[in-house]
Amino acid sequence: MLVGFGGIIASSSGAALLADATVAARRATRFGQQIALGTTAAFLSSAIAGALATPVAAWFGARPDDALVLRALVASGGIIAAASIAPVLAIRAVPVGRHTLEAPTRNHLVRRFLVIEVLFGFGAGSFLPFLNLFFADRYGVPFSALGLLLGVLAVAGSIGALLHGRFVAARIGAIPSIVLVEMLSLPFALVAAFTGALPIAVGALAARHFLMFGASGTVNAFQLSSFTPAERAGANAVFALAWSAANAVGAILSGAIRAQLGPGGFTANIVTLVVAYGLAALLTWRLFAGHEPSGDVFLSAVAAPDSPV
Repeated sequence: MLVGFGGIIASSSGAALLADATVAARRATRFGQQIALGTTAAFLSSAIAGALATPVAAWFGARPDDALVLRALVASGGIIAAASIAPVLAIRAVPVGRHTLEAPTRNHLVRRFLVIEVLFGFGAGSFLPFLNLFFADRYGVPFSALGLLLGVLAVAGSIGALLHGRFVAARIGAIPSIVLVEMLSLPFALVAAFTGALPIAVGALAARHFLMFGASGTVNAFQLSSFTPAERAGANAVFALAWSAANAVGAILSGAIRAQLGPGGFTANIVTLVVAYGLAALLTWRLFAGHEPSGDVFLSAVAAPDSPV
């Protein structure tokens, strides 16, 4: 709870700061780079944690999956995360303008974005929080190898995040590129839901991560470019809260389903994700196909790949 509470504060302010410090024409690419760095760090942490499980267990005289070992690994991650305060303190403040959009237009825009965030949050909560259990329970993957598998997915997401904003969104525009890759990701999720082979499941989920994480940077840039600098942190916080609340509901329901169905319940969880993501992608096109972000009122002369002119 405390990590989630602090995470929303940090991510909302950090995303707004990154948007303010980046010109509109580079924003989708820059957010993609940010996500790629995060997912690469996730790969390293997953792989290192999996590799350290056995020696840490030997140090404590326990098994690799004992609670004591997991606590030690989580604690080491907390120490590393706390060290991030050093570079954060070195960031210089970016001036924020006081320009705002008209209230009715802004409120209507927030409501439209909220619909999308709720659907994506619910879909993600239906499966992604239990991705490690999916591999462990359905395929019997040992704890020591689990970090490597999760790392493969993280690397796939990193590559997608680097490529999407630079090569896809820049050519066909934000909304077409977002909807395209989101819809393309759904068949791969379904393959993972029904296959009984671990390599196929890993490959399918890696392809899904490549596409969905690729769209994430462009989505963030598109959202924040739609609001003025003075509005961005607040808007991002509202979206994060909506996504997290829907994510929690999805996780609770998926846990209940899996308790009734056992490992086979993962299939129902992934199908729920596919339905929610598919509906979110369709509504993204329906609600935002004609929308051009205009938050950078003081940069109106810059043609951004987020909003083709």
